[in-house]
Amino acid sequence: MKRVYLAGVAATVLLLGSCGDRSSELSDALNDIDMSDILTEDAGTDDIHDAAAGFAEGLSGTGQEYFSGLLAEVIEVDVKFKEVERMDEMDAETDKINETLDATLEKIEEGRKAIALYEDKTWPKRAEFHTLTEEWFAAVEDLVNDHLYDLADPMSRPEDTWTDEEWTAYENYEEALMAYYEVDTRWVEFQYEYADANGFEIGGTIDEDAMVDDAIDADGVE
Repeated sequence: MKRVYLAGVAATVLLLGSCGDRSSELSDALNDIDMSDILTEDAGTDDIHDAAAGFAEGLSGTGQEYFSGLLAEVIEVDVKFKEVERMDEMDAETDKINETLDATLEKIEEGRKAIALYEDKTWPKRAEFHTLTEEWFAAVEDLVNDHLYDLADPMSRPEDTWTDEEWTAYENYEEALMAYYEVDTRWVEFQYEYADANGFEIGGTIDEDAMVDDAIDADGVE
């Protein structure tokens, strides 16, 4: 899945001001963010997290800022999802895989709550982007709940130890992936339609693989 970044200035979520009650620790963290930063191809884990944090505070004030925050929320989910795939390749421990699946679902709920804050906004194509993002969240959620939890144990072992039943479960997962890819493709393509409607341009891509590396290291997966 290609996650693009914004070309031009003011591409990140505005984090000035306050919105509702929040801890002084969170307020300090938001105030410490450099407002001149934008999401670029060099954006890393911390940049994406900061953009998502501001978006979740309801601080996106334009259609362009909405895109930046929405993109960050989706990337945070996508990175956890890809981390599971990496763990499968590494034959990581079952508990580690399950923890990451739990974290994926938590990120989805955070994303849903965040985009709900903007349901009254009238930016062009926002409502359509909201609906499509909800569909994308649901597609990932279904893969986790309907397939990946059951596959956590076999994914922790070499493939030559898998049973016929486990291979069948994995084949069913691969079939379900096709439905996810269809939604994912539409989400990626809609980025450009949304950007055009809101008068800004899409730039290059953000290196999610590097963010997965960071997540693997942070989670102590070997």
